[in-house]
Amino acid sequence: MLLYQFGYVGLDVNYKTAQQQSDDKVRTIASMRRTADVVIVGGGIVGASIAYHLTRKGMRDVIVVERDRLGAGSTGKNAGGIRLQFSSEINVRLSQHALPRIERFAEEIGADPHFHQVGYLFLITDEQDVGPFERSLELWKRLDVPARRIDAAGAHELFPSARTDDVRFATFCAKDGYADPSSMLAGYVARAREGGVQFVEHTAVTKVMCEKSRVVGVRAGDDEIAAPAVVDAAGPWAAEVAKLADIDLPIQPLRRHIFVTEIVPGLDREFPLTIEFATGLYAHRESGGVLLGMADPNEKPAFDDSVNWDFMPTVVERALARFPILERTSIKTGWAGLYEDTPDKHPILGPVDGVDGFICAAGFSGHGIMHAPVTGALIADLIADGRTSFDISALRASRFREGQLVPEHNVI
Repeated sequence: MLLYQFGYVGLDVNYKTAQQQSDDKVRTIASMRRTADVVIVGGGIVGASIAYHLTRKGMRDVIVVERDRLGAGSTGKNAGGIRLQFSSEINVRLSQHALPRIERFAEEIGADPHFHQVGYLFLITDEQDVGPFERSLELWKRLDVPARRIDAAGAHELFPSARTDDVRFATFCAKDGYADPSSMLAGYVARAREGGVQFVEHTAVTKVMCEKSRVVGVRAGDDEIAAPAVVDAAGPWAAEVAKLADIDLPIQPLRRHIFVTEIVPGLDREFPLTIEFATGLYAHRESGGVLLGMADPNEKPAFDDSVNWDFMPTVVERALARFPILERTSIKTGWAGLYEDTPDKHPILGPVDGVDGFICAAGFSGHGIMHAPVTGALIADLIADGRTSFDISALRASRFREGQLVPEHNVI
């Protein structure tokens, strides 16, 4: 059995006799009553997608460990955006592989993702963003992304309630939209459980156990789980999990706010998810009202997802300037969640040098929901087959040390 192969000893052997070491080894092996082929740390949509896709590869002995309840982190606290309009080729390709899976999610998973394919409308108002978006349009043409450049009048036609007199140009892709992350998570969890995956909630992983630079399991709560592979899908907490294996990952938590209005009189039609790119303000329909999001430029990295209500007036002021129709309504609720930011706004996907069996799937920088379907498939391929269906080497953890960052301009 894997237990006896690993034979993990958890205490410092320098202070023990050979007999004490032997006794401790026997006791430790006896206490490791759980084994798995893979332990996934993080019960959000990325972890659940990986678990589900592992069952599709025939792997049943998979355990997902979540420190809180499933979906309690970033999965349940975001706007659910789905888009092809990125500035880097690897992000576009991730979206191109993820989008069809979201479009047929109900058919494959048996759960409605509530995908509103209303398009993304980027409003470009600052000169400094003209060049980057023109280069993005060239990239999208080369990669067959059905995005187009439109003028201010065309943008106003798509969303008559948005002010566009200061818009230099806009980009629009009708394939983009937004979905419900909680529904997608529930679907993945249900199918993964049917495939034999165990989900352990309200249990923190406190140690990633290694022998000779190789993963041999984790300590989770009062249990130890022997496993030859550990996937770090802990979102904003991914760097903290990596530290348990003495690995440094450049992933930081960064708070993002969302506010939702009451019903808006006169705004009774669907409209594109609209972004004022210069400020990062975005809006889409939500429960009869409008969901508004915008980043606080003064925000510092921290594990703080409380709502800063002092920031709400800034969002409201910007929203009223761009969408004057919102004068007819008021804010009814708000919440905050954490981005899992990396220096280049791209995820870290794949094995991490120095610790065999430790795999990262985190650092999505706000794009985890839209890329979860393809991430699950890629990480499952990597674990089961040792290779991925397309090249993701640009997203290796070592790129930061090597100075091979992949910048993403179109960050919201």
